[in-house]
Amino acid sequence: MAEVIEGWQCIGCGKISADRPCVGVCQDRKVSLVLASDFDGLQQRNKKLESIVRRLLHSRPHANAWEQSLRALQAEASRLLAEHP
Repeated sequence: MAEVIEGWQCIGCGKISADRPCVGVCQDRKVSLVLASDFDGLQQRNKKLESIVRRLLHSRPHANAWEQSLRALQAEASRLLAEHP
């Protein structure tokens, strides 16, 4: 799980800062950040997609039911992707 730290975001420019104790070796580097709520939403989506992939991997439909099973998994995946583009 990713570390979550408290910080502040400017409502004007979007600048984000988080005060942490300096140990004397700090260097500023460009980083990419996402909001924790967005990250959590993507994690939930990925868990649902992983569930579909695992069922596809481990399912063994009867010879006359494979197409129905595949279409059901495709429909579930389509719904999930439509809900969370």
